[in-house]
Amino acid sequence: MRLATFEYTPFVIEFSFHRLVEAMHLFIEDPKKNDIKKSYFKDLLDRVGQVPCLLEPITDTRLIKNNESLINELLEILFPIALTDNEIKAVGMPFQNLMFNHSRRFQKIIEESGGNYNIEIRDFNQHQYYIACCCIIMNHYFNANFDLTRPLFIDLPDANGIIHHYRILYNADFVEVIPNEHAKMLSKKEVELLQDNFDNLELWQSFFPQHSWQLRGFGIINLVDVTIENALSLLKENFLKSELQCVPIGDIVEPLFSSIFRVPHLRVGFSPLETDTLIQRETNDMMAMSNFLLNKEQTGIVLSKQAYHTIIEEKGYYSISDIDKAVEDEDEMEMALHLKSKGVKSCLFAPVVISSGIEGILEIVSDQPRMLHSVNAQKLDTLMPIISETFERVKIDFLNKVEAIIQREFTTIHPSVYWKFLEEARRNYVDSIFEKNYFVNPISFQDIYPLYGEIDIKGSGALRNIAIENDLKEQIEKLLEILVEATSPTNQLIIEKHVLKLTAYLRQLEINLVSGLEQRIQNYIKKEIHPYLDKEAHLFQLEKVEAYNKSIDFQLGIYYKYRRVYDKQVGKINRSFSDLLDQRQEVVQKVYPHYYERFKTDGVEHNIYIGSSICPTKSFDFTYLQNLRLWQLQVMSELMCVHYRNNIQDALKMDVTVLLFVYDASLGIQFRMDEKRFDIDGSYNTRYEIIKKRLDKACVKGTAERIVQPRKLTIAFASTYDIADYMNYIGYAQQLGILLDDLEQFEIEDMQSVSGLIGIRVGVNLNYDLDTLDYESLMHNFLKFQYL
Repeated sequence: MRLATFEYTPFVIEFSFHRLVEAMHLFIEDPKKNDIKKSYFKDLLDRVGQVPCLLEPITDTRLIKNNESLINELLEILFPIALTDNEIKAVGMPFQNLMFNHSRRFQKIIEESGGNYNIEIRDFNQHQYYIACCCIIMNHYFNANFDLTRPLFIDLPDANGIIHHYRILYNADFVEVIPNEHAKMLSKKEVELLQDNFDNLELWQSFFPQHSWQLRGFGIINLVDVTIENALSLLKENFLKSELQCVPIGDIVEPLFSSIFRVPHLRVGFSPLETDTLIQRETNDMMAMSNFLLNKEQTGIVLSKQAYHTIIEEKGYYSISDIDKAVEDEDEMEMALHLKSKGVKSCLFAPVVISSGIEGILEIVSDQPRMLHSVNAQKLDTLMPIISETFERVKIDFLNKVEAIIQREFTTIHPSVYWKFLEEARRNYVDSIFEKNYFVNPISFQDIYPLYGEIDIKGSGALRNIAIENDLKEQIEKLLEILVEATSPTNQLIIEKHVLKLTAYLRQLEINLVSGLEQRIQNYIKKEIHPYLDKEAHLFQLEKVEAYNKSIDFQLGIYYKYRRVYDKQVGKINRSFSDLLDQRQEVVQKVYPHYYERFKTDGVEHNIYIGSSICPTKSFDFTYLQNLRLWQLQVMSELMCVHYRNNIQDALKMDVTVLLFVYDASLGIQFRMDEKRFDIDGSYNTRYEIIKKRLDKACVKGTAERIVQPRKLTIAFASTYDIADYMNYIGYAQQLGILLDDLEQFEIEDMQSVSGLIGIRVGVNLNYDLDTLDYESLMHNFLKFQYL
């Protein structure tokens, strides 16, 4: 068995017993010492003197092996026979690779570990080793005070495979450090330089070259078994790791628990209680721990009455030392059989108590009987505070990360601009610590290029009004049917009043659904008719009232039949548009990051902003804007194709229109804190927003024809500046086949505060094979089309 060392060292190792021999001579010369011991030492030194090589520096380890018995006798003064079964002790050199003259306990540990188990100092690398050797030289030869004292540990298995942890102690009383011809003498300034440069290994090696010093003599190495203390420390260290939720902690803790309890192959589990089930089980899953008390359905834990009383009510430890015997106990039978089915022979259970109560039950189980019992259960007194603290932290981390996901997924802060919010939040937090009157700076981005697009359901307002009108008509007709067939002479006057008023409302609906009529009808039915039907329920036919109620949405408080069909279909269309648009966004975001947001109305609108201020870490080129415009043209054409293919089976036939708006200048946007969204920054940029809001109702100049038409893609330009580029984009799309050869250009009518707009309209090929669309190589293919 060897103590691990490293390839590079400033030392030439020379074993020597000269210091011990000198100490024995001094003992012999002392008249006050015991004569019997003096006589023994004289005899021993005479025999050592007959082997001259033992009195000289030893570099050949074979000499030690060949004279093992004599060396052992020489070292008995330092290795008392009475303590050989208790002490873990051997002769060696600090941090070096040879040990001999082991105590019997040390030898037993070696044999149990396999006989040739290499000792490796935990967390001790070449850099640390080399500087530790240099510090030995500094302290012994230069009388410096380079204190590198820190606990050093090794980990060795016993015969049962249980890992034991030992602390290493070095005694260097019989070691001396001697410079050779390669050694460098250091000045005070150089010593101070080394004190300030621990991390500069090359500097240390320059002052202490390899093999420039002799390490002569021998050291005494003592190991102290600190298994329990060290296992507890390692347990705490692992539980405190910030990445705890990302590693299978169960694999880490089981060997440590085996070391602490000195029981091989322990298994550790955790079973959550039923309250707060989601958080507790998610915590359990993240920590990758098994469970032994959960039933087969994973819906509850199996506990006997006594176990429940001890663990849950008294918050104490509960042990079963022999499962086979527990099976014979009627009170313990169910729990014991459940554990036996999982291979458990003895076990310990402890409640994991956090600030909110009992989080669950820690389970320690063995496949051998009598390994765990009420006596060694007391070791949990030291463990449970660490474990409870860990579960508390993991639960808080879990909740914080859930909150972070909500912030990330359900707010308007897009990933492309998140860095700006993070930068301002950090600054704001630091300012809040030092200043009372801190403020939040506006989040804004200047000199960016806007892109706007919408795909809208044509005539959605009219379709909605038809659905509302049909609902109101059918609701009134059903109410009239219920009221007319009522059987009550005493209530006839009230019924007649309701019948007449509902009939009048029905006649008005036949003429026109005027503004405010829907609200008046709904108020009358909610406040007059429904309370009357409930109060005088015995007057009306139950079957007809129940049939009527089936069409009432009591959450909305309205008759909801035709509107349900409309809303469901519009929702389905919008989800289809949003999902496809978001999916295509993922591809184009990789080309150059840009801000993107969308809104659902009776269709889907989107805003895109691109420019160097949004992504300052990446150089911006106008080609990225061209790529995004081409992408927008293609994806909006795809959305229209998808709609008409999916809308065939729908109850309502809905046409859609597509509108793109091309602005001729860059602008700025600012995050509106009150509205929690981005908006155009500066009054000089408001023209962009004004045009956007009025475009979808605009007409071709000199006509009553809307610029947006079903099955066509309309592009509105603020000026003629970008038309040529878009003609190239359209030409490319026509060559692909997704756009038709029916392009038309027109002027758009002047609107309030808006004039001089140009429009282009082109048909979309609804039969195009969408599987052939290539978004990843979009700009590359376009450039080939344009220049080759």
